[in-house]
Amino acid sequence: MSINKYFATSIFLLSFFILIALMVSPKLLNGNTNDSHFLKTDASLFLFINKFHSDYSFNQFMIWMTQYGRELVWSITIILLLIFGSTVGKKVAIVMGLSMIVLIPIVAVAKDIVARPRPIVPKADFLISSDSEYSFPSGHTTIVCCGAILMLLLYRGSRIKLVISLVLAIEAAIVSFSRVYVGSHYPLDVVGGILLGVGISLIFVWRIRFIEESIILPISRILSVKLRFSRD
Repeated sequence: MSINKYFATSIFLLSFFILIALMVSPKLLNGNTNDSHFLKTDASLFLFINKFHSDYSFNQFMIWMTQYGRELVWSITIILLLIFGSTVGKKVAIVMGLSMIVLIPIVAVAKDIVARPRPIVPKADFLISSDSEYSFPSGHTTIVCCGAILMLLLYRGSRIKLVISLVLAIEAAIVSFSRVYVGSHYPLDVVGGILLGVGISLIFVWRIRFIEESIILPISRILSVKLRFSRD
């Protein structure tokens, strides 16, 4: 029996995520993070991105994206898909909500296990106050990339759906970049968030039929709404 392409890709991405987590974890490095060329490069890229803090309006845009681009934008997206979406839109909203609910505790556990401190690089320009929790992976990036990949893979069937999915994918990319720009994360934290968010989401895509039969169809019966997946 052939391995499902989504499952295989998920395993690859999550393996890469674990590898990076091991390389940035102070626990594994015994606190000798200053001796790691890998982490020095990460810090240098962080500083390079921070050098572009010059235009006030662009800075404010990045702050807005980092503050509202996750909870506000994607919560509204799920709600709108549930209320106004077609059959495809409603099912994507349900799968997206389930994926994000699963990812939230995974991110929290990963942060505590890796225990990478937030950026404290000298000469960095911080636009917002740093969070108290650990840095790897970026929770914002994990969630928005989860939503973006599910939209691109599942929300299809017309040109307008493709446009909406692409717009939200661009929004997710901007949010991810903003986490480094405002000083909240190192670039590798964002890479880790992308790998984790997409990797876990692909497992949901792989098991889409099971989710349909065990979760979506019972919900549709309760709500008297037909949410069958297309068989293409």
